[in-house]
Amino acid sequence: MSSTRLWLGIVILIATAFLFYNVANAFLADSVEQIGLRSVVIALLSAFAGGIVARNGFVLPAIALWLALWTVTVYFLYAIAAPVDPNPLPGIARHNWAAFLGSGVATIVGAQLGQALVKKRASHPAAT
Repeated sequence: MSSTRLWLGIVILIATAFLFYNVANAFLADSVEQIGLRSVVIALLSAFAGGIVARNGFVLPAIALWLALWTVTVYFLYAIAAPVDPNPLPGIARHNWAAFLGSGVATIVGAQLGQALVKKRASHPAAT
């Protein structure tokens, strides 16, 4: 496993997620249902792109990045809600559980699919 490819895969995951979120925010409405679904689709596509670049060993770094991003998200939501709600964590969990679990599963599946695609192409040489 090349650490350069792994780091490049992480950079690609972050860059594609940033790009997809900005495109989605520019063109799609912001309903609660769409935001959850959008999170899942973007996690899947970004992890897939990162998995293609990294080629192998990408699932754990992708999950670590996903967990770090959700940790920061929950922290900021807590910081926003804490002044008006003495116990905001149950409400945060109630409103974000589907996006949290869905994007986690999508990250795992996307990273594995990206790696599998590269392995399949490597095992089948191009016809000439």
